[in-house]
Amino acid sequence: MTVNVDMEASNFRYHRRMAWQVLRSRYVAAVADAMDDGVPEADARQGAARAVRGELRVLMSELLTLAPVPAVVDFLTAAREWGENGERLLEQGDVVVALVETVEPQASWQGPAVLGREAAKDDAQWVAWVQTWISAFRATGPAAAAVVPNQPAGEAAPQAEQSKPSRWVPWVLSAAAVFGTTIAVVLTSRE
Repeated sequence: MTVNVDMEASNFRYHRRMAWQVLRSRYVAAVADAMDDGVPEADARQGAARAVRGELRVLMSELLTLAPVPAVVDFLTAAREWGENGERLLEQGDVVVALVETVEPQASWQGPAVLGREAAKDDAQWVAWVQTWISAFRATGPAAAAVVPNQPAGEAAPQAEQSKPSRWVPWVLSAAAVFGTTIAVVLTSRE
């Protein structure tokens, strides 16, 4: 029985690692193509991240809900800046791979459902998911509450029209995530 569970977790992680690698490869190729076309590097990174933002949000929502709380705390501590469209998160491969290595097919804590592909493309749904994720994650204990600050009392929820997620949670990403994505945690509010 344990062998089957270990094999299931191993396969699950393998597929998430592959999804991350494909996403990063697409991002790197898009940056290179844009720079070859004369686009400045910063703009190329922004555009490439924007192109994969929905997929990054889906992956980060999955990783942030299926990883154990201590692993998510470590991840959020290491990957505090996701960038407006997740471009910084996409350049921090080791941090994301470390999180992938901890995920399980079934969540070990009660978080929101993983964000679907269509919902991940919609900023308003992403922001709502991030808010729900933050509340659920903070409720897991003091370590989680310390790494994911609570929204100040009386402050309205971030509007979908705002363009920058906060700096501390991935713009759940794009996800945190859920980046930040973009992976809360860069995810909760936009500047």
